Amino acid sequence: MFAYTDRVFHPPSNRPCDFTLRCKGCGQNIPAPVETMPAAWIVADCPLCHEKRRYLPTDIFRGHICYELVLLLRRRAHIGHGR
Repeated sequence: MFAYTDRVFHPPSNRPCDFTLRCKGCGQNIPAPVETMPAAWIVADCPLCHEKRRYLPTDIFRGHICYELVLLLRRRAHIGHGR
């Protein structure tokens, strides 16, 4: 019974991301591929639906990335460490 409680009591963290955008394909919040606020439109590739789309600077906001992406990134990190 207690073998699986780690996932229940310690969910992946979902801290705010400075540059987030809502994917126009799947509608999920994903990190924007920028380090500073852009002056012109950018192209972002969604890691969830794999769609590449254009976004205006007004589409970028400070927010939380979606839970599905947090889980996907966590799984990739565990695979990379041989777990």
